[in-house]
Amino acid sequence: MISQDKILKDGKLHIFLLGSGGPLNNNTRVTSSIAVIGNGEFILFDVGPGTFRNADVMRLPIANLSAIFLTHFHSDHIGDLGEANMLSWVNGRNKPLEVYGPMGIEKVVNGFIMAYELDTEYRIAHHGSDILQPEFSKLMSKPILIENYNDRKLCFDRNELKIYAFEVDHSPVKPAFGYRIEYKGNVVVITGDTIKTENLVKHSQNTDLLFCEAISYEMLNNIITGANKLKLTRYVRILTDIKNYHMEPITAAKLAKEAKAKKLVIIHITPPLTNEFAEKMYLKGVDGIFDGEVILGSDCMKFKLDPKKELS
Repeated sequence: MISQDKILKDGKLHIFLLGSGGPLNNNTRVTSSIAVIGNGEFILFDVGPGTFRNADVMRLPIANLSAIFLTHFHSDHIGDLGEANMLSWVNGRNKPLEVYGPMGIEKVVNGFIMAYELDTEYRIAHHGSDILQPEFSKLMSKPILIENYNDRKLCFDRNELKIYAFEVDHSPVKPAFGYRIEYKGNVVVITGDTIKTENLVKHSQNTDLLFCEAISYEMLNNIITGANKLKLTRYVRILTDIKNYHMEPITAAKLAKEAKAKKLVIIHITPPLTNEFAEKMYLKGVDGIFDGEVILGSDCMKFKLDPKKELS
């Protein structure tokens, strides 16, 4: 079992891949979420459906949840926002929960506040306001505005943990963000959902861990061929459309190479992978492009980065 006190105070950067899958439901991977813990700060990046359960089952220090950063507002990235707020509060969070994200974050946050309002009232009435302080149940919107597309913006700077937001291209979703985390000389980049752009390469430079989304066009095309034979035109249209605003694994490898990443972790895995053969098909050609370590993400993976002396 994870020592909550240790990971909060040992001075290292801990990363937990809570959800490594995409929006197609399966028994192997839930949707998008990554937890980052360093120097007492506990940050979530996206909270897709089912992911906060993984945080709880892994016994992460959810009462110490500091903030949530959303890359964009597709449902597979925000579905557990209400659960993250409710369960961290019930378990002892002693401050309102900050939620950062692109413009429009207020609408999303206010919707979850409204949806959970009665539940919050019931719990206070049942357990008492001395146990569940109403003021700590609140979600606080923190909209991020990046005026120049090429810039990255420092959004969070506490206890040596810095989080920068930068714009990615997930059109027609605008704006959508990736995040760059810097801590004691270490760099972690989370691409969010996006195609490969020069801006993404720029802000992913020299990362120790690059968490990059990727979907397999080849495997989706196989599904599309079968769906066409069954005349599932709606399904065909949706699966065809999603290819125009996501990378494929080979493109993720090109990004990692150009960004001089040390390690590539592929996430947002779509379609679901049911066996080892499917996993090999998914990664076909990747090792011929990027010569660093490549990891096919899976739920509840753990990573740890020791402090470095200085940023190079």
